[in-house]
Amino acid sequence: MPFIPDFTDPRYVDEVGWFLYHEKYGRDEFGGSYDAERRAYSRLLLEEVAQYLKQEPTWLEDKTVVSIGCGCSGDLVTFPSRIKIAIDPLLYVYQQLGLLMPDEAGSPTVYLSTGAEELPLLSDYADLVICRNALDHMHNPAVALKEMRRILNKEGALFLSVDLGGEPTPDEPTVFSTDSLEALLLQEQFEIVDSVRDEQPHSAWRPSSTRIMVRKKPQNGRTLDKEEILRRYTARLGEHDK
Repeated sequence: MPFIPDFTDPRYVDEVGWFLYHEKYGRDEFGGSYDAERRAYSRLLLEEVAQYLKQEPTWLEDKTVVSIGCGCSGDLVTFPSRIKIAIDPLLYVYQQLGLLMPDEAGSPTVYLSTGAEELPLLSDYADLVICRNALDHMHNPAVALKEMRRILNKEGALFLSVDLGGEPTPDEPTVFSTDSLEALLLQEQFEIVDSVRDEQPHSAWRPSSTRIMVRKKPQNGRTLDKEEILRRYTARLGEHDK
């Protein structure tokens, strides 16, 4: 059953209301409609991510990209990627409110209305995971990072854009410092490839934000033994033939 929040809860009023407010009244960032503004932000994100990857945007054409905590901002609508998946627990709500946008490049984005703590994707699936202005919106970011690490393939990269400092709010309950964020990434078996501090925050009440590109460290995990499974199955066939 799709998740429909209780809008007497300030967390959800703030989260969804922010988008509705700016759809109605605009933001005066780029001029034009709110849709046009969100497409402009998608293009800026594409260029920024490509820069951190040290690649041209066209490099992503045959890649699988997953956006975690995407809201209805249309992060991936200008990405040229072969597979694009956007994940957010409130996507069903945004769809019902008419806030999702059609793609203008690449394949159509697949929207999954679910949280980041249990991603419905296979392990080693994504070439790139983007978590833009979402980690501090989560009550348990460590669990979400474990899942992001799991779905990344061995050559994959995670791009994070995270606000720092300030006080907890209903829809941004987790407050990070640069040190606490980097410590959490190391704890979850990521290695930091590149980072930039003191960027403009996404939320006006946060002092600053940081951009971080990480990759997952190699880690021994549980593997399935094909030969052992086949041996057991063959033995069962032999038992049936007796």
